[in-house]
Amino acid sequence: MKYRARLAAFFLILFCGFSFPLGSRAEIMNFKDFSVDLPQGWRVEREGSATAFFAPDNSASMQVAVELLSRLHTDDMKASELAEIYAAELHGSPPVMVDNDPNYYSFEFKSPEGVPSEASIVVAGKRFYLVTVTGRHKDLAGMVESLLLSIM
Repeated sequence: MKYRARLAAFFLILFCGFSFPLGSRAEIMNFKDFSVDLPQGWRVEREGSATAFFAPDNSASMQVAVELLSRLHTDDMKASELAEIYAAELHGSPPVMVDNDPNYYSFEFKSPEGVPSEASIVVAGKRFYLVTVTGRHKDLAGMVESLLLSIM
């Protein structure tokens, strides 16, 4: 239930007050470490530990990368440390803790094409999730909500 409050904060930052209801019928897609309600027409591509979701009109995307903390040669790396590393790598804004949860950070950056984007780092158990959202689409809110609920 903690992730519902975090989700609200995530979307306040991401969509700046816009409301995007789930726009089309969704199919639940289950992956090894998470699930997503995938609306009709969205394309899925997988490569290694990353999964990317693309809007039918290519106006937006969501990418999810999942890694074991042990692959970083540590089992106790904090979300704040991971967020700092990724924010620097993506030339993003300073990471902000979401909903006062030390396991959930977010920052903004621009895609290589210059599109405003947001990244979130979530540490859950022995895994960390890097979730990036690029562009705007009415289906993104429902997709991100379903993702976060699946990893809580």
